[in-house]
Amino acid sequence: MMVLGLSTAFEVGAVASVRIFQRGLAMAFLLVVGGCQSLPDNSGRTMSYTLPNGADTRLGRGVATLRAGQSDASGFYPLSTGVDALVARLQLVQAAEHSIDLQYYIWHRDKTGRLLAAYLLDAADRGVRVRILLDDMGSPLGDESLLMLDQHPNVEVRLFNPLSNRVQRFWSMLTEFSRVNRRMHNKSFTVDNSIAIVGGRNIGNEYFAAHNDVAFADLDLAVIGPVVDQVSDGFDQYWNHGASYAVSSLSSHTFTGMELNAVREQMKTFIEETRQDEYGGRLLESDLVKNKGAVDWFWGAGQVLYDHPDKSLPGEVDDSRYLRSQLSDVFAGVSSRLLLVSPYFVPGEAGVDYFTSLAQRGVQVTIVTNSLAATDVGAVHSGYAKYRKALLSAGIRLYEVRPKVVNGSGKKQSNEDKPRQYIGSSAKASLHAKAFFIDGRYTFVGSMNLDPRSFLINTEIGILLDSAQFTSLAQKQILASLSHNAYELSLEEGDVLWTARTDTGTREVFDSEPMVSGWRRLGVWFMGLLPIESQL
Repeated sequence: MMVLGLSTAFEVGAVASVRIFQRGLAMAFLLVVGGCQSLPDNSGRTMSYTLPNGADTRLGRGVATLRAGQSDASGFYPLSTGVDALVARLQLVQAAEHSIDLQYYIWHRDKTGRLLAAYLLDAADRGVRVRILLDDMGSPLGDESLLMLDQHPNVEVRLFNPLSNRVQRFWSMLTEFSRVNRRMHNKSFTVDNSIAIVGGRNIGNEYFAAHNDVAFADLDLAVIGPVVDQVSDGFDQYWNHGASYAVSSLSSHTFTGMELNAVREQMKTFIEETRQDEYGGRLLESDLVKNKGAVDWFWGAGQVLYDHPDKSLPGEVDDSRYLRSQLSDVFAGVSSRLLLVSPYFVPGEAGVDYFTSLAQRGVQVTIVTNSLAATDVGAVHSGYAKYRKALLSAGIRLYEVRPKVVNGSGKKQSNEDKPRQYIGSSAKASLHAKAFFIDGRYTFVGSMNLDPRSFLINTEIGILLDSAQFTSLAQKQILASLSHNAYELSLEEGDVLWTARTDTGTREVFDSEPMVSGWRRLGVWFMGLLPIESQL
């Protein structure tokens, strides 16, 4: 009886295993079939370009007045606080008369994402043409939200390098990895071809100081003058590229007029509710609101640099079309000072050799990145940590941003006493700004991190500004803030030490990654053993 029972149990288990295996094969077949879906033919896509009549708008006339006497110089204004960065975008959307072009890697459907979408819809209702180009993998708005926006006659939404399977997205990522691993990381925002914003921010609460748990310390540049045409040219190049698909071509779903009207009413209600809540109050307290958009512009020669969208395609790309190559001449000419701010920093052996050679020539090299406690991507930190000792041994100054930062006095400053912050700071902050300062003269601000993914895989954009006034002031402010906002790293008998200054001015020294658990340190150490550096 017992033997029979065991035998029967094994037989039943074997049958069950066969059935599970058969179901697994069937599911795998369905997934493969679904994952092997192909993208629609995009050869007949509609081409569209920047509208040339921006000078006839209120913004265009205002810019012309500002530029009077500036010859071919461009104007630059740093948007370093999250609140100002969102207010600038909303004010520009409200002022738009002809066109709005947006290109982003991430667009969350949270408070700030919905708020910007509502303002864009209102602009479209006024007759403004709105073009939205999003990275498909990075932007979690969802097809339904995008299709609803796209259905407005004055709005067109395109997805860059989209996944072919809109339902089983993860499977599509796996089956199309060689293609979809290449993402559009660019971030730009242009209104009436008169004013543009380029920098490190995506669209989401954490980028605009609206998140309760984390706020990214970030930097954008608002720009006017000749560089705006360059931003628009770059946008058109991506917009009309074969890798940009109209979202309507990827789905046959449509919405009724009743559904669209309901969404419009919801957005109006949402705007009114936001104006009354705590975050809306902070937006109204923005310096840009108080000053009615009047700001002091920095002036200088500017150049927009970006990867050619062909970088997103498998195969070789002419090296001159890479952003890293466009920057090489500037970096090759470094003679005295180099300050690099990059939240995700993986120099590799070649990078260590380059920084070492600069230090040997007498160049003061300072690098600011996230500490393990502040970073939101532990895998990238694992790729960086293995190079710390070599960099410090070469005389490179390394700083890691602390997860909690306050101003130097330890108290809130009045607007009159508050210095201009070129990289915003916030409690629970994680560094997200990407900026390079060269010889007290050149500044580069954009979307590009100093890691293999930015250099070799993703597409990026940034603005190179030739202004000793802006560069010197920004560099001075950043360096002054490091003693209170970051750990200074050093070597002692071959070991890395982290030194922090407290609010009272005393020094604290740590001999392991501060403010993180042993388990997290172990996990990051283990990731550092994996052969994944090329993907970081």
